[in-house]
Amino acid sequence: MNRWARVLVLFGGGAAVALGAELAQPGTRWSALALIGGAIAAGELIVLRPPYREAVPISFAFMVVLARRATVGEAALVLVVALLATFLVRNEPSTVEGRLALFVERFVEGMAAVLVYRGAQEMFGLPMSRAQVLTALALAAVAPLAVAEVARMVRQRELSVPLHGRTADVALVTSATLMAVSDLGVEGRGGMGLWGPVVFTIPLLAAWYSYEHLEIIRRTYDQTIHALGAAPELGGMVREGHAERVADLCAAIATELGFSRHELEQLETAALLHHLGQVCIDEPDDGRAPEPVAIAQAGAAVLRGTRLLAPSGDIIAAETMPFREKISTRPSVMSGQILKVASAFDELCEGRPDRAGGALEALHSCPGYLYDTRVLAALEVVLDRRGLLEDTDSRVSR
Repeated sequence: MNRWARVLVLFGGGAAVALGAELAQPGTRWSALALIGGAIAAGELIVLRPPYREAVPISFAFMVVLARRATVGEAALVLVVALLATFLVRNEPSTVEGRLALFVERFVEGMAAVLVYRGAQEMFGLPMSRAQVLTALALAAVAPLAVAEVARMVRQRELSVPLHGRTADVALVTSATLMAVSDLGVEGRGGMGLWGPVVFTIPLLAAWYSYEHLEIIRRTYDQTIHALGAAPELGGMVREGHAERVADLCAAIATELGFSRHELEQLETAALLHHLGQVCIDEPDDGRAPEPVAIAQAGAAVLRGTRLLAPSGDIIAAETMPFREKISTRPSVMSGQILKVASAFDELCEGRPDRAGGALEALHSCPGYLYDTRVLAALEVVLDRRGLLEDTDSRVSR
């Protein structure tokens, strides 16, 4: 069953429950709550995927509509039933434990919206003015996003709030507020009923469509970069897997040194393509391997021909520069040092983890003008964290 079939099943289930409630007790509020519950369940499967951050479901918007219509107890019951239905049909996470953890997280996020709205309602008092209603709804819309951000920091064990992809949050908060206002209006006037949330779901679906296509473009771009990076390996010019290992190590070192996500992306691209110049130049007539400087210059020239890849070309060009303390603070130069260290490390250990300690010692023993000591220190931290220096430490202790 594909995603849209599951979405229809979930929303259709909510509609069936609403119809049954209406037939059993005409005019009951539970028919509207059942429809909202079906929308929450279906919205769990439609997620916005902004770049460089975790996806967020559009169900967060319907949780705000629920917060305005239901009491705390009613909202808790609707959330449990809706999220349980999603739990039974979703494919991701693939494990039962992962789905259970997500079930609990979503329940807490939904209840956060309800409790924040009710708390604002008590603080402002009834009846609320137009400004107070909008404020309470906006706070309720932010609450699930805030809880999701805290949950992410706990999972990743890092205390940081990335600014990338926040347009998804803006889309959710504004849509949720408009949904709730259009549903019941303000001061009992101007409400469209549940047609309001239906109408204001359209902008959210447009945002979802845009993010999905952006994700496709991003995947295509990444696959193209990886394919180009594999060209020297397929030609037998570089050891198999070298580019991938260097890119992974560069990202780890740069993260340790506090690089931003944008700088990391440029560095990873440079690492994947830093031997591309080798396929663009002719081999010397005497059979010697091409000079590293010539390879770097050729690769940098290729990347600099495209505006998007030009920063990565600057990093490749900086890879062959000797270390100078005064200019190493320039982003491309520092990134070039990271690429230089990571590439040399992989060449020394020949891609074998058991040789990591010896490769690190060899890098430390090189002349000081070759490598930035800060990069070497970060490399040592990364290798130690990955458990690749334990054998070296044990040999030293013996």
